Amino acid sequence: MNRHDDDDDGIDPRRRLRANAGDKLHDLQLRRDLDIINGRTASELGPLPPGGLPVTPRRRPNLPASASTLPLPMTAGHQENETMDFKSMAVAASMALAACAPVQDSPGSGEQSEEEPLRKINPNPKRAYVITMKIEGAPGPFAVVEGVAHYEVENRECGRYLKFAGTFPRMTSSETFEMTRISENEYRGMVYADLILDEDYFGRGVCRWKFIGTDGFLRATADERDTRFRPGMNDDEVYAQKSVTTYFWKERYPRSQTEDFPSFGYTDRTRFAPHILDNDLFTITLVSQEVQP
Repeated sequence: MNRHDDDDDGIDPRRRLRANAGDKLHDLQLRRDLDIINGRTASELGPLPPGGLPVTPRRRPNLPASASTLPLPMTAGHQENETMDFKSMAVAASMALAACAPVQDSPGSGEQSEEEPLRKINPNPKRAYVITMKIEGAPGPFAVVEGVAHYEVENRECGRYLKFAGTFPRMTSSETFEMTRISENEYRGMVYADLILDEDYFGRGVCRWKFIGTDGFLRATADERDTRFRPGMNDDEVYAQKSVTTYFWKERYPRSQTEDFPSFGYTDRTRFAPHILDNDLFTITLVSQEVQP
């Protein structure tokens, strides 16, 4: 079988509709991207009003009946068209699921556990950075404090090619790491820029993984309805061993009007509305320091 035959039509049917069940880290990355979009939208436009947006009911015009508007008889041909339309919808749904699914091994590379994402962790990473998180002025404690490191493949052409979309999907991974409490308002954790190994997953060359940044993940309680506070640093800031302070609105703590709200805050204090005073804000500062593991 030709190597490119396994791009689409030759995919093992057992793998075709596996959706996101096999890659929880991929789900986390997708959710992070969606959180960024939702957070920016809410910051610019404000939260949804109680009960959601008002909806104006639509009314169907009361037109006189004519031959063109009378219902068609249920003939065998009409039923066949309905069946074909349903099949088309099913195919479209399958393609959408394939586009959202995590990238899996191609046939012939061996079976892979549904819980195992497509990336290999470096057993001996060298490029280590200590991330220190300092919280100041928060209106209350945080029961959940974690770190998340983000990675993506630079050369997407090494991955699976989607014929129907004519593109190589983005290959990403988000890896959580522990943040240890070192004082009343400080936490510390370790990230590795070379945590994921570069390997050839699809027979199209070595996929080069790149570290792209790190986030904090904080919640007032373990209740998933509480606000998710997400201070972050990009890769350049981590490599430069910088200190990045993010401002957050206290009104979001412990829970916003919108449940499970992602708050990314602002590193620029002036981006808040004029009526929001300094006393209405708290800060989370991330500091990077390169170390020898």
